[in-house]
Amino acid sequence: MQITITGRNLDIDGALKAYMNKKMEKLERLYARIFRCEVILGEEKTRKIAEIVLHLKRNRVVAKESSTDMYASIDNAAESIKKQLRKLRGRVHSRRRKAVLSRVMTPVYFFNKREDIEEKASPGIIIKTNLFAEKPMLPYEAQLEIDLTDKQFIMFKNSDTGKANVLYKKSDGNYGVIEPNF
Repeated sequence: MQITITGRNLDIDGALKAYMNKKMEKLERLYARIFRCEVILGEEKTRKIAEIVLHLKRNRVVAKESSTDMYASIDNAAESIKKQLRKLRGRVHSRRRKAVLSRVMTPVYFFNKREDIEEKASPGIIIKTNLFAEKPMLPYEAQLEIDLTDKQFIMFKNSDTGKANVLYKKSDGNYGVIEPNF
């Protein structure tokens, strides 16, 4: 992360720079995708102002605090930035979770039992059925799909390996995975 410290009506000494760098390292541990950090420290009469601007991949986070002590202003601004980063990280996490759930909810067609197929087919005719999930998913997502639809098996493309897998429900309630080697 690139840190730029600017002083307005204020000379910035080495101790103040070291303090700011230490605070920004803590923020970077909280949210790793910070590209650039701009810190503007200023003095107006008796007020000491600290403004922190973080440039992220798609967002910009800004906090401006003032008090009678510069270190207190920096602490307050850093705390405000922490709150905003936690909130942003929570939003990103919930969006990813929604995306996974939407992939799990994609329609997949199954036959429950052999009788279902036999009812629809006359002897010698093969019925084309779609037993393959449209989007790649992980085995646990396929397990969720089986649980949601009360089906016996699902064929899906494993997003880790890129190969077609079959997940099936065993009679004892456990699950089995078939990973063919073509």
